[in-house]
Formats: sequence, C-alpha cells, structure tokens
Amino acid sequence: MITYLKPTYTTTSSDFQLHVDLNAVIVEHFLDYHYAHFSYSGICTLTVTASQPITSYDISPHSMGITGKVSGNQLTFRLDSSSTKPSYLVIQINDLEKLVVMGDPLESNAPSSSGTGIYNIINAPYQADNTWTSDVTHLIQKAIDDASAAGGGIVYVPVGVYKVKDILYIKSNVTLYLQGGAVIKSNPDRTLYNYTTSREGKVFIDPMIRIDHAPNAKIIGRGTLDASGIAIMDKDRTSSTYLGYRRNVIVGNFSDHVTIEGIIIKDSTTWTINGIQGGEGFTVRHVKIINHKNAEQYKIMNDGIDLCGTRNALAEKNFVMTVDDALCAKSTITDYAMYNIRFKNNIVFSSCAGLKAGLQSHSPMYDVWFEDNDVVQARRGIVVEATSGKQLMSDIHFVNTRVENYVFTSMGKSIPVEIEAGTAPVKNVYIDSAYFEKEAFNPIHMYGSSDTNDVTNVTFNDLNLCGDVVTNNLDTRIIVGIQASDLTVKGHM
Repeated sequence: MITYLKPTYTTTSSDFQLHVDLNAVIVEHFLDYHYAHFSYSGICTLTVTASQPITSYDISPHSMGITGKVSGNQLTFRLDSSSTKPSYLVIQINDLEKLVVMGDPLESNAPSSSGTGIYNIINAPYQADNTWTSDVTHLIQKAIDDASAAGGGIVYVPVGVYKVKDILYIKSNVTLYLQGGAVIKSNPDRTLYNYTTSREGKVFIDPMIRIDHAPNAKIIGRGTLDASGIAIMDKDRTSSTYLGYRRNVIVGNFSDHVTIEGIIIKDSTTWTINGIQGGEGFTVRHVKIINHKNAEQYKIMNDGIDLCGTRNALAEKNFVMTVDDALCAKSTITDYAMYNIRFKNNIVFSSCAGLKAGLQSHSPMYDVWFEDNDVVQARRGIVVEATSGKQLMSDIHFVNTRVENYVFTSMGKSIPVEIEAGTAPVKNVYIDSAYFEKEAFNPIHMYGSSDTNDVTNVTFNDLNLCGDVVTNNLDTRIIVGIQASDLTVKGHM
C-alpha cells in the first residue's frame, strides 16, 4: 500500500480523516468536496473518521455492494483490488460535503528516476524548481524536446509542485511520467494569459498540454495535472469576460496510439481531455478527473473525457467528477469517420449528461459502446444527441448502465434517457440492462426535427425504472416524439 505526500499548496480536510489499514492517508479539501488518493493491492480496510457522529452514510457506486460499520464518528469498510470495478468511491456522510476516495492499483510501469533514456527535470541540465517558486515551463519543455531528439524517452517529474503557464507540447515517443506526489500546476494569475474568443463570445486560454502529430506519446504515473481553472476564471458577474479565461488540460490532434494512464487531472474549466482528433488507438485508463461540480454556482463546459474525432479508442476504469458531461463521444471533425469507441467500467458524477454520444456529428459516427458504467449523479443519464453537424450517428450501444441519482439544474429537469436528432439522423440505438434507481422528473424521450433528421430503430432491453422492468412499447414512461419511429421494448419479468 502506497500513500502520497500532500502538495504544499493544498488544504487538509477538517471534516474527514482516512486510514487504510494502519496507514494515514491525506484527505484534501477541494472546492466543495474532499478527496483522498492512494495505491494498494489485495484487500484493505478503510476507516473514515468524520468531524461529527455518523448517523447516515452512503457509498457509491452502489453496484459494488459496499456496506460499512459505524461506530461513533467512524465508518469502516473494505476494498478489494481484484474487483472488476475500480476502487473509486463517492461517500456521503450525514449532510457533510462529499468525500471521494480514489484507490489505485499499484503501478506496474513506474520507470527509474535516472539512467539511459530518463530525463529527470530536477537534475542537470534542467534543475527545475519543485517548490512552485519560479516558472519551469521552459525547463519541462526542454526535457521533452531532448527526449524527442534522442528518438524518445521518459521525462521524469519527481515529487514536488512545478509552476507552469504556457503550453507543454508532448512529442512523439515521449512519455511524461508524474511520480505520485508530483504536481504540474498552472499559474493562477489571469493577467499573464493571452486569450481567444469563440464565435459564441466565450473566452479561452491555451490548454496546459497539447499532443499534436505525436504518435506513441504517453502521460502516465500517479501525479497530478492541476489547471488552476477556477482561480484563473473570471468570476466577476459584472465583467465582460465573466466565466472567461477557461482552460482545457489535454488537447490532442493527429496522433496515433496515445496513452494517458493513472494520473489525477484537476480543476479544468472546459473540456478536460479533448482528443485525439484525427488519430486512432487513444487510451485513457485509471485517470481521475476532479473538477468543479456545482452547476448552480458556475455552469461551465468542463466535460470530463471527450473522445473526439477519433477511432479505435478506449476509456476504461476512470473516475470523473465534474459539472458538464462526464463521458462523451463527439464527431468533431469532417472527413474522418469515427468508430470503435469504447467507454468501459467507468464511474462518473455529473450535473449534466452521465454518458453521451454527440452532440457533434460532423462525420459519420458508429460502433460506439458504453459498457458497464456507473453514473452516481447526472441530470441526464444516457444521451444520444445530434445537434451540430449533419452526418449519421448509428449503432450506439449502452450496456449494463446504472444511474443512481439525478440533479436539477438551470439547464433543465432530470431525464433518464434522451435521444435527439436535431441536425442529423440517429439510428440503431441499443440500450441493454439499464437500471435507474430514482424517479426522474421527465420520462424517456426520443424525437427528431424533420423527415431526414429522424430517430429510427431504438431498442430497450431490460429497462429497469425504480425497480420496475418496462416490458412494452406503450409504457407512458417512454415518449416517442415527432420524427421518431421503430421503438422496441423487451423485458424479462
């Protein structure tokens, strides 16, 4: 079992303490929730000590079947690393803020900190400051460039906090390795950043990391990329740039076989992972995304993992906590058909869509699979939405989906499933073994906008709404709206 040093700039929780077996694990207070991170193997016992006597608790995802024992201020339960579900939990104790527990598997691919092909950024010639005193963007980039010039290598980021501002460009065959306890953190001074304005008038700054024309690039480890997003963002409601200066973390284009694995990504204020457009073989695994999550405070488009304009891509065993859509497949570029997309065994918490295909459909998108995912919270559980772009979306599958709870936001009331063909046709949507624990405000709804932009051939198999299996097409909890047809509902009593 491995614990990690607390970054110097973070705040220790006053609501929770955590022990894993006999090991104390730091609990950090971040925005309006708390989180702890460790790695382990085998079976371990977790003891959460709250700041008040525990009268109620809930451990999500419920599919893991974790029950605890309460004694005074303490909640005790067990985790098993051999479980098929990753050990990422959202815990509610009394009316306290939520506690996120992230138990990773032990690293199997951690490199040496020195040696041939290792570019350690605190060693000569880089000697990067790890106390967040001076900007080290150019030094990290120099290490990346040196590894690239040698044909590839590992840029090793040891424990410490590293201040950056400008984009880091990851190169072909280069691995950026973040040791547990290492943080690359954006400078929060908004005045330092240039910005661009979108057609909709939204203000963005450059992403932290770009992976462009860089096949076989990797970002791995147990460290953290911290975008400082909320601190950088303009929060003055009277300002012309209110909710501006928003920042992605990772953006990728035209790069094959890119891997992001094991790291924490923190405080993004627009799409957190956006890629890999025009590339294939993109893998995102055991990544933990912890963003702003309160839509009533700031409704910002901080999607979690967006597989955009890509093919043969996989996102598995990840955790996402965010305001906007958690997991999305988006066909964002033209003349690049998008297919063989897999979201498997993820755990998400959102104030918008939990699992979503769309809204972009600028090239044909098909063979998209969401398999064995848990949605702890969302406003919309499952979404297929073609509202930007004119190309067909087809053969979209949701298998073994569990949605635990809903949230109402300024964007609208809750809905279990929504399928919309606004600007392009949607056909062949299969939703198998979907379980919705709570009753939503709205019924399931499918609808199109025209004879050509219609929804056709939607199948529900074993649709469970609050413990009741829906068995026929005429059930009033499913509305077949305009320009929608060929609904099939099958259930087993």
